[in-house]
Amino acid sequence: MSDDADRAAVKPEHPATPPRPWLRTALRWVAGLAIYAVVLIVVVALVRTFLVQPFMVPSGSMQNTLQVDDTILVWKPAQPQRGEIVVFRNDLNWSLPASPPASSWRQFLSWVGILAPIHDEYLVKRLIGLPGDHVTCCDASGRITVNGQPLDESLYLTFVNPTLALTPFNVIVPQGRILVLGDHRDTSADSRAHMCSGTTPTPDLAFPPISSIQGTAFAIVSPRSRMELLNIPSTFANVPASTAMAPPPDTRQWTC
Repeated sequence: MSDDADRAAVKPEHPATPPRPWLRTALRWVAGLAIYAVVLIVVVALVRTFLVQPFMVPSGSMQNTLQVDDTILVWKPAQPQRGEIVVFRNDLNWSLPASPPASSWRQFLSWVGILAPIHDEYLVKRLIGLPGDHVTCCDASGRITVNGQPLDESLYLTFVNPTLALTPFNVIVPQGRILVLGDHRDTSADSRAHMCSGTTPTPDLAFPPISSIQGTAFAIVSPRSRMELLNIPSTFANVPASTAMAPPPDTRQWTC
């Protein structure tokens, strides 16, 4: 067979078509975006776990300081102080209004911590008494006292029915627990509202564990028209330190 016939019998091999430049660019862009997204989620998760976390106000119990669906920022490392607004887990199963269903995208953003939690595991109240504090309601002027010091709450309290809001009590906050009240005091399912079941004292339900506190609220960030910093009312600066030793919550009794 001739050389010409051999060359004709062998089919030439076509070189592989190189990837198109725009496809390589798109793949690099997608990969870079995925890396940035993962880094963002990790950073947000770390910040939410250890520093700052957003929460949405679930009810009107803190009106008019906070409104329903306000988004607040909570500082997590701080030690809670009297007068601060605290967010705490609903370990005692206090009743909450039902939350409307959220979209899958909203649930995802809430899960990674970019948006506030949408479930009913957290409550927002004002911290009135720390462990060992002696808290009473009320003195002759209708004021709550803490360790003998009357509180001037006129700047932030909301009353609709003062008779309900000023239901008398005289308690010592058990060790490891806190006493919290809402600023809209006659509609707030708070410590005072859970002190009694009929005529039976219920100390286990009245004082949330201090370990349930998620952090202290320092700012309203949404809606934009309500953005502001949250401070401790000056009246709490006059409260003396506790000197009482409170018994365990299952043995503390009072009159209902």
